[in-house]
Amino acid sequence: MSDEKQAIERRTFLCVVGAAGVAATVTTGCGDDSAPAVPFSAGRVADHPMGVWKLYGAQSVIVGRDAGGFYAFSATCTHERNQLEFREPSACTGPTGCTSISMTGLTRCPVHFSRFDANGGVIASPATVPLPHYQVTVASGEITVSPAVTVAATVRSAGV
Repeated sequence: MSDEKQAIERRTFLCVVGAAGVAATVTTGCGDDSAPAVPFSAGRVADHPMGVWKLYGAQSVIVGRDAGGFYAFSATCTHERNQLEFREPSACTGPTGCTSISMTGLTRCPVHFSRFDANGGVIASPATVPLPHYQVTVASGEITVSPAVTVAATVRSAGV
């Protein structure tokens, strides 16, 4: 009887340890493993021609300038958090090396091929959520992006 009690305790112990291991494995992928969202310099106003996107890969942010002003949005696909790439046949023929592109091009996820428009809206699934936009400030001709501060996709910062 004593052996039977010990076997049950061992089984209970193994179940608890196994469940804890599964829980630890499952929750590891739940957090945001991106770089800290600290403000960064996106250069000077003169570095950003009208109608051109620039990719800041280390921060995974795209900065654009249109008639309304400057804006920034995530360069990370909302489907499974892969880095987006620029796709414009005339400007970029491969998945790497393109850090600036006309806004007539598209951003696309190279893994599952979600596509996003010039304002970060979804135009091809499997992504269903638009790319988040971030606060952009312009002071003394210097552009600063604050990825920790999300804003509406319509918000622009005038470049003066």
